Amino acid sequence: MNVGAHALPPGASKHLMIARSRSLTTNTGESTSRTAWTVALGFAIGLFPLLGVTTIVCAILARMLRLKQTAIQFGNYAALPFQIALLVPLLRLGERITHAQRFVFDPPALLQGFPHIPESTARAVVMAQWHMIAGWALLAPLAFVLAGLLAQAVLRRRERGGIVVGRRAA
Repeated sequence: MNVGAHALPPGASKHLMIARSRSLTTNTGESTSRTAWTVALGFAIGLFPLLGVTTIVCAILARMLRLKQTAIQFGNYAALPFQIALLVPLLRLGERITHAQRFVFDPPALLQGFPHIPESTARAVVMAQWHMIAGWALLAPLAFVLAGLLAQAVLRRRERGGIVVGRRAA
């Protein structure tokens, strides 16, 4: 199944992710290790707590470092559920490491003053974002190493034929 050049056969859309994952390693000339660490870099960046930033950052980094866009974006999008789930834990971690006061989420108070949000509230939100980034900076290296080791193991196993990606109908 060639995803890029030809249309997919009917009913093959559920295999699109699997087919795209094939392009992580086939016909690229890149080593399995380099691909795995590119996926891991995308994953670590994908955990960055400001939504909407990671895709652009991954694209720029891949271009600057001459990494494969497919691999880095695969890692980036694999991190999305974790990115969302870790927003509050990263905030709390950042508050702890910077010894800051706890940010209190009060959506009704924010909505009540909207669109004229007091300057103190705006500053508190910006500080909360900085605390999330501080928490991410502490977590990202660990996530990078763990994702890299996992990606290496999966890609090596797949390379040896231990993982069947999909079968083509006759």
